[in-house]
Amino acid sequence: MPLRSYGVWKAKPVSYVVEYKADDDKSPHLSLYFSDKGELNHDFGYNFRRAGRGNKEIAGLFRAAINIKSGDKNESRLIYWVDYDFKSHPIVNSLTGLSSGFYPLEEMGPTPAGVRLDYIRGNLFNVNTGRILPHDEPGSNNDMIDVLEPEVKQAIDHQADIYVFGEPFSDRKGIHNVHMNQGNVKRFAPDDGVFQDGGLLINYPQSGRWVGVFLGFASQAVHTDDKTGHAISSETWGDYIGTKKRDSELTEDSVTIDEALINPESDGPRARRRSITLTNPKDHTMSLSSWKIKNSAGEFQALPRDAALGAKSTQAFDIPDVHLSNLGDTITLLNEKGLKVDGVSYGSQQGVGRQPVAFAH
Repeated sequence: MPLRSYGVWKAKPVSYVVEYKADDDKSPHLSLYFSDKGELNHDFGYNFRRAGRGNKEIAGLFRAAINIKSGDKNESRLIYWVDYDFKSHPIVNSLTGLSSGFYPLEEMGPTPAGVRLDYIRGNLFNVNTGRILPHDEPGSNNDMIDVLEPEVKQAIDHQADIYVFGEPFSDRKGIHNVHMNQGNVKRFAPDDGVFQDGGLLINYPQSGRWVGVFLGFASQAVHTDDKTGHAISSETWGDYIGTKKRDSELTEDSVTIDEALINPESDGPRARRRSITLTNPKDHTMSLSSWKIKNSAGEFQALPRDAALGAKSTQAFDIPDVHLSNLGDTITLLNEKGLKVDGVSYGSQQGVGRQPVAFAH
């Protein structure tokens, strides 16, 4: 069954403990300790880096247990994405006004338009920026500790606001499952579900900058069922990012969404209508018959039956049946099998103009 108490915890980060190979080589974590009392109480005195076992409680603080290695013996690596300009995602609008504390997201609704995370359907990041990383290896910038620790330390140093998505401990003294929670291997398949992925969002109020940190297991599936979250493809993140194995199942970026015209100037017969612009980066023609465009509300636009993109070509397609919100939205391209090919998002500042919104890939 899906996670029972999925939610988001807004708080202030105070300190962290990271477990190295010598501390725990089976199921190590980075434990991020935080306070949800609003302004930081500096009497805690824990805002420094510590090494050692991190599964201990600190009086007056909560703990986020963040996996930095998988328990899967066949594939123990993780996949890591970070977006340093996350403020353009529409979910930010829903989070900014929250007070400190834990929020069960069932109360906010399990729909795509809510604040629940979904790595596949939420278009939270460009999948191609992911890195497959081991737990703890000699050298620099080559393992999970190297890439995750600086983000946590900076959040603490700058007294940022953090938003931790996952499932609270049974005693409510912390939160875990701060990672992708769908497409699991058989052992963990009972935890599968859609719009219940974990993650860490960091907001620096003084600068207005948002950073999104997203973690998954290399053994998890790239494509999952829209209702159950179970794997519907044998392709894993380890296949896609780790080895770049471009097999017949691979769909990501076979066609990309480059632009979206959200607010047409007029409805005249010669005026450009609400549309998306697609590009085929391949050296062969791509048939788009039965492909669809979807927004965050679940509205679909089927592309014309004869739709196709020639090699290295770009074309705009009208989407009258898919409304794109001025407050920010997600746009997803699905192939004839219903598998995600590409996904983008934009925020409220981008959605108000008359010019097309451009997306980088």
